[in-house]
Amino acid sequence: MLLGVFHAVTLVGITSVWLLLQGTLGRRRPGPARSFWSLCVVAGIASLLTWFTLLIARPLVQPDVPSAALLGFDLDTGVPLVLAAALKMSVLTAIQGAFAVYLLVRLRSLVLVKRTRSSVRNWNIMIGLIAVAALSVSAQSPETDMNEIQTILVICAVVFMLVNAFRLSWIVPLSFRQKMATAGLSLLLLVILTVGQSVMSEGTAAMGIAAGYSGYIHHFSMPVSLFSTQAAMFGILYCLTTILSLLFHLPTSGEYQQRVGERAAMHALTHSLGGVFDKDRLHAAIAGSPVEAGTARAAWLAVADPDSGSLRPRVVAAQGIEQEKVEDLVDHDALYTDLLARRVPIVLDQALADHRVRARPGDGLGSLVVAPLLARDRMLGALFASKEMEMGFESDEVETIAILAGQAALAIENSRLFGQQVEKERLERELSIAREVQRRLLPQAIPVLDGISIAASSVSAQEVGGDYYDFVRLDKDRLGIIIADVSGKGTSAAFYMAEMQGIFQAVSRLAPSPADFLHYANAAISESLERNTFVSAVYGILNVETESLLLARAGHCPVAVVDVHGRGSYLRSGGMGLGLDRTDQFRDSVAEIDLRLSPGDVYALYTDGVVETRDRDGSEFGYDRLLDILAANRHEDADAIHAAVIEDLSRFADGLEYGDDMTLVILKWHGLPSGNGTPGEIVAERSVTA
Repeated sequence: MLLGVFHAVTLVGITSVWLLLQGTLGRRRPGPARSFWSLCVVAGIASLLTWFTLLIARPLVQPDVPSAALLGFDLDTGVPLVLAAALKMSVLTAIQGAFAVYLLVRLRSLVLVKRTRSSVRNWNIMIGLIAVAALSVSAQSPETDMNEIQTILVICAVVFMLVNAFRLSWIVPLSFRQKMATAGLSLLLLVILTVGQSVMSEGTAAMGIAAGYSGYIHHFSMPVSLFSTQAAMFGILYCLTTILSLLFHLPTSGEYQQRVGERAAMHALTHSLGGVFDKDRLHAAIAGSPVEAGTARAAWLAVADPDSGSLRPRVVAAQGIEQEKVEDLVDHDALYTDLLARRVPIVLDQALADHRVRARPGDGLGSLVVAPLLARDRMLGALFASKEMEMGFESDEVETIAILAGQAALAIENSRLFGQQVEKERLERELSIAREVQRRLLPQAIPVLDGISIAASSVSAQEVGGDYYDFVRLDKDRLGIIIADVSGKGTSAAFYMAEMQGIFQAVSRLAPSPADFLHYANAAISESLERNTFVSAVYGILNVETESLLLARAGHCPVAVVDVHGRGSYLRSGGMGLGLDRTDQFRDSVAEIDLRLSPGDVYALYTDGVVETRDRDGSEFGYDRLLDILAANRHEDADAIHAAVIEDLSRFADGLEYGDDMTLVILKWHGLPSGNGTPGEIVAERSVTA
């Protein structure tokens, strides 16, 4: 009963140490060299502590005396006869048990590098067999041998030790120096473990120890003794396989480092693809990629720039060789022409023998690879890589350079597209500013006069447009009204629109009549208009006191008018567009219409974008439909009529964007209490001559 409790307590202690070390060390992943170094240090400390413990009250070596008696145990019961023996039993068991757990936990982190389900399963089976074999000797006397079942358990554990000992995938990535350091540390650990096992089992008479310290652990806890022995066996096996594998992998260190360099170079290019948009930095990164990958001694980049009007490649960056020097060493035009036809890498194993290479012995150009930079079936340039020796490039190195060139092409193309996107965003910002400026050029408030309501709006087909409308108070009773349309659309039309706004604000107060204003405006704007560009306009003066509207038209859309009874018509007075003629012929063509206003009259001034709006079938909104919608809403005020026209236009377009700038001004005469005159009567229409 007491023996079972004792072994249970021992098992709990070993398990606690395992969980503690596993929780502390299992979350860390030190390098292999660091793992072996820590094992050597801990093994050395454990060996020193064991040695000092064995020196406590050590017995003298006596021939023909059983080792158990020398160690201080009763030959019949195995109970320690002296306090020193009891102390050694507990201390040595604690040291060896803790070290065995530490050894397995540390080696676990190496065995499970690049873990798989099978590797984890094999490790757990090995630990389970070690634990079961150790527990199987719990009730066994220290002086008896293991039975067949126990031996089979140990053999099975050893089999899985061998399986796990060959889990050495962490060796491949190590550099030559790391492999040498790890091999040395694993050899040191192997010596410590081997010597420790020898001392444990046989003892060392030269040290004054009659028998190994295994006797103390055997008598204290047979399970701990067997557990420690199996852990040490696995440590010895793992050190042996590590040393042999490291020695076999030493010749491949350079090859692996080259592959690491290739991956690093590709990673750098991938980074350039996503984040480096400065051309100089990008070109330098591309030119340096074969050198950084270890596949070339020198490399340079030649790029064709079709935007400059030349297809001749130009060397833009070099590494491992002076950029100015490569122009003299290689005929880039000839190689680029050949590369343009082949579109596959050109390999010159004996570069000096090729007529396109002007280098001489000693220039470091024994072999040369030229890889195309292809993006979207377009060749952007070529990546050149050279070595000093002839036949210097293997097929895998040529393939690596080709891959780097492909990545470089994507990076260059991405940089170009990014530059275009930046330029596009810059233009959009500038157009947004221009749109805001143009919006401010239009009236910010609709003037309020007795007897009339006014509504107006303007929509540009693009960011900015050439439509314009405005109002100016000429005096307390007169209001100047203009609507204009610059031929074309976009930024050029917007500039002329701004100029027209300045002319209107300056000239309208000086011109006594609409015809005079159009004459002066034509003279002012004609000097700046490009050929085949003109401005159409309608200018009217509303006189509240006389209840009249005086209009003049310069090649613009006719004014739509609907009276209170729903009768509609268009006012088509004569006049050519501003800028089409700079002589007196323009003034002779302009005719004024003097209208007597009647309550309920509705006038619509608009640009051609209104009547030329098309539906999905291509049909135009048209003049008749505009009159119909005005007549249907004639009893409303100007705001409601304006909203009805815009709503009908939107319904007609059915979600399509307007093809032209669209401006609409609605005037609704409500009348004055003392108004007189015939409703909608044209009082006079006259031509204005010089």
